Amino acid sequence: MATSLSMLGFATDLPAQQGPEPIPGAETFGPRWQPAGTAQFDLGPAEGRFRILVSLPDQPPPEEGYGIIYALDAGWTFGTLRDAVRMRASPYAHSGARPTVVVGIGWPTDTLIDFDRRGPDLVGQGTEGPGRAATLELIETVLIPRVETALPVDPAHRMILGHSFGGAFALQARAERPGLFSHIAAGSPSIWTDAEALFAAAGPGGAPVLITIGGLETPERAAATGAPADRIARLIERDMFGRAERMAADLGADFVVFDDVGHGASVTAFLARAVAFLWAAE
Repeated sequence: MATSLSMLGFATDLPAQQGPEPIPGAETFGPRWQPAGTAQFDLGPAEGRFRILVSLPDQPPPEEGYGIIYALDAGWTFGTLRDAVRMRASPYAHSGARPTVVVGIGWPTDTLIDFDRRGPDLVGQGTEGPGRAATLELIETVLIPRVETALPVDPAHRMILGHSFGGAFALQARAERPGLFSHIAAGSPSIWTDAEALFAAAGPGGAPVLITIGGLETPERAAATGAPADRIARLIERDMFGRAERMAADLGADFVVFDDVGHGASVTAFLARAVAFLWAAE
């Protein structure tokens, strides 16, 4: 039987999120649209609240339960993932994917992104917010029980997903909470933020891992495209490509390079590949 948003105990009559000032004349096109089957609520302590978005599949849950993706940086990942899982699990897609819930983890801002808290909350860099360990604790002990008490979920298809800082967070979650997630997806992970600890914890076995990287995240390729000197210097210092490749080898992970895109532009390809990875060989 299909599960409604109201059955989950999530507010469905919340006002539409306020975005940037509208383009002059845009109001002539009509009212703001919100995706159907999507709810939002805030979670966490007053000094460090997160905004959670939940997208339910159109289809009723299969016997095994829904697949589920917990996605960091909801402002950059939630919408694309929502569309990707619906398209891939469509009965017309013949992809083998089953209906999948997407849980976006963001911050209570107009964009769902908070640059002051993002570093501390995901990789422990900075001083704002409760910190990376507290974020993982909240996901494990509060968010997952709230969502999965209300929804039939298949724990064999429970993914944690993140890009950049979020990718490093996903790798840390694998190391610190083995068995909590069935699949790990890390796009262009910022391993440089805690390379020693991440590599010390790396090893084959455990949850399958997907690591992706943009082809232009090597200093040589970036320089060939005319990237500014400060960008090239950061790529050299952080060794984004080299560390991602080494981490994939250490973990026995799937390693995918998206040619001709850099760090930010690789996000959409990463998200689509992550959905396929969750349902590979199904």
